[in-house]
Amino acid sequence: MLKRVLKGSVSFLLVLVLAGLFSHGVFVVRGADEASSSVGEADVAVRRAFNATLDAERAGANVSGLILRLNEAGEILTEAEMALGNGNSSEAAGKAGQCIGIAQSVKGDADVLKASALDGARTVFWASLTFSVVGIAVFVVVLALVWRWFKRGYVEKMFGMKPEVAHDEA
Repeated sequence: MLKRVLKGSVSFLLVLVLAGLFSHGVFVVRGADEASSSVGEADVAVRRAFNATLDAERAGANVSGLILRLNEAGEILTEAEMALGNGNSSEAAGKAGQCIGIAQSVKGDADVLKASALDGARTVFWASLTFSVVGIAVFVVVLALVWRWFKRGYVEKMFGMKPEVAHDEA
């Protein structure tokens, strides 16, 4: 009798475990994990896009359009997190994928804008440096010409003077 109860319990547990493995709940949990990781990846992508946009702004680029797209990615990320919280894994994964696409696009555009701004700043720097060097050279040449002109006038004036004779009346 004990063997039957033990055999029946083991069989019941085995059937329960097999039913658990093939039930829909396991797939939902696995889908939720995938959706959760997708939402996490979207969060990381938005952070990277934000940092790239910040770097582009520091370089002097106009990032107002990127900020708008970054806000859009943030809204979609929020919708994905809400869908994940509500248990809608497929919607969360879809929104996360959409968010990742926008964030990667923003990051690429921010990198291009940063490189463009740095190139523009480099061009302005070299133009200013060239203008300054040429300006200094022109100033020195003009100063030397003016000095020679005044010196020539002063020397001619000195040579044109007549000596005075001083009378000593003592």
